[in-house]
Amino acid sequence: MPRSNFYILLFAVLLYALTAGVTLRDRLLVATLHRIENNAYFDPSAKDLFEGAMSGMADFLSEEFGDGYSHYVPPSRQTRYLDRLENRYDGFGISIRLHENEKENLFFIDYPQFGSPAQRAGLHSGDQILQIDGMPLADKDYLETFLLLRQKEAETRLSVLPFGQTEPKDVLIHREKFHYDSVEGDYFETDQRIFCLEAHPTIGYIRITSFSDTTAKEFGDALKRIEQSGAESFILDLRDNPGGDVRNCIQIARMLISPHPIWGDVIVTVQDRNGTERFRYRYFVLAEGTQRCTLPMVVLIDGDSASASEILAAALQDHQRATLVGTRSFGKGIIQSIIALPFQSGILQLTDSEYRRPNGGRIHRKNDAADSDDWGVIPDKIVELSETEQLTVIAYRSLRSNALSMKRSAVLDQVRQQIAERLDDEEFKFSGAAPYYDPQLDEAIRILSGD
Repeated sequence: MPRSNFYILLFAVLLYALTAGVTLRDRLLVATLHRIENNAYFDPSAKDLFEGAMSGMADFLSEEFGDGYSHYVPPSRQTRYLDRLENRYDGFGISIRLHENEKENLFFIDYPQFGSPAQRAGLHSGDQILQIDGMPLADKDYLETFLLLRQKEAETRLSVLPFGQTEPKDVLIHREKFHYDSVEGDYFETDQRIFCLEAHPTIGYIRITSFSDTTAKEFGDALKRIEQSGAESFILDLRDNPGGDVRNCIQIARMLISPHPIWGDVIVTVQDRNGTERFRYRYFVLAEGTQRCTLPMVVLIDGDSASASEILAAALQDHQRATLVGTRSFGKGIIQSIIALPFQSGILQLTDSEYRRPNGGRIHRKNDAADSDDWGVIPDKIVELSETEQLTVIAYRSLRSNALSMKRSAVLDQVRQQIAERLDDEEFKFSGAAPYYDPQLDEAIRILSGD
């Protein structure tokens, strides 16, 4: 079916949903819908045509205007889409890594998600998965093993060699939907996260992995624990954070920002496509049970910090509330409205406006933007990482914030050895406080320590 027909059909649907009157063009669009439905050779249903039209319009926005963020979510994918927005996960909650040796592939549990079926089943970081429902993994690649775990229904029996032991055991885990935290600390103790650096207990550490509908509450709880611990400063890690729920981002900003002599109480402004300001998010409305934190802080960002994480970082920088360390952010500053279509017809995610930072600067990077143009967030202190270093930081940081303390050092040593073997690169050296490799975090610690 020609793409133009899809666009026409989509306009028909939107016009009927958003306008009270019926025009001649509306009648033409509906007539076209009926003609395709009744005469197309492949006998499409009205539902098929509608979903194709919605997808076609979103694709058109991407192809013709460079908007890769507007898209249509059909009813069949709606539940998964909403789960992702709200940090809900359907599965076992296992993060795995592959270690290849000369004879076979070895699969280890990086960590079980906090509160997941895998954690409740007693699985730990460093445990080796030998079999899935009796199927050996020695000849499987990473994708095959990942899909085996992802596609299993109801319950699965894993043959596992616990870390540091010599006898395997069978573990039965059940698939279920669970909510996973978007706020992590430096390390993990028995049944709770610790939000102060183990090697520097007077420095707090909070990592936000994304912004969901519970992030502000999680952050407020973590901040309260940092202050109660007697910490003198803290680090907010927004690296690899793709964004998410801006309302929770704004609530977090309100916990941290006070009025600025120039920018006043503005956190971020919203402009429409004509450059007209639609409204401003301001600092002063705090969520119930939260209070403003005045501890000195450093924010870590990188090229994968996007959207809501850029809004928060830019506000903290413009209000001179924090020192930013890392690399320039991604540059995603446009807004998508989430429109639930009537009659359970799916969801339309539509770009309709743009964010501007408190000083008026642009966050969004246009398709033809140069490095010298105004976009994204540039740190006060730039610390570059090679691709290898960045991957190593991600692996170490995730393990450190999720593995139990009694096994963490040993597991990190194992990962360190495997990385060194895989790289076989004499020029790449681990640095910083062993076994944790993270030059950007090291710089943040130096700043807060006054070194």
